[in-house]
Amino acid sequence: HGFAYLRLMVTDHNDLAARFRDTTAELVQLIESFDQAGFNRRPENGGWNAGELSEHLLLFDIRLNEVLETATVAVDRNEIEKVPLYTPRVTGSTKLDAPPFLVPAPIERLPAEMAEKLTAQRKKIINAIGTQDLSLASTEFPHRLFGEMTAHEWLIFVDMHTHRHLPQLRALADLA
Repeated sequence: HGFAYLRLMVTDHNDLAARFRDTTAELVQLIESFDQAGFNRRPENGGWNAGELSEHLLLFDIRLNEVLETATVAVDRNEIEKVPLYTPRVTGSTKLDAPPFLVPAPIERLPAEMAEKLTAQRKKIINAIGTQDLSLASTEFPHRLFGEMTAHEWLIFVDMHTHRHLPQLRALADLA
């Protein structure tokens, strides 16, 4: 899914907003398909349950909104230059450990509540796509591997990251 970005090299912000809306609709529909027991059931092979995975995505959306609010620094490069650098990491199969601020707490969650919280954060993100200069970077929130990224690079990164986790959520839904 991430490689579609490389083919298009999304520079049209309407396109980016539409892609984010589509991803959000898919994510919310999937989360809402769970009952509470299935949402919080621990997978047999270990790893996060659907509730924890949803919280992980929510925490990333909250961080993205912080990035967007602080993206005020002009960069002297193409605003999507780093997309080819991070795409293999985000779309690959290598398991990565989430940084501590993106690790969900081991608590029970309600699917409807998680869907509502994700929708609220993503509405703010989609609004920012239409109103902000996405070529600016946030120096307050560098990526741990790729350093300072533009708002545009962060938006593509988070969308790819969500698509990385959608198959996991689908697999958990099939078990629920």
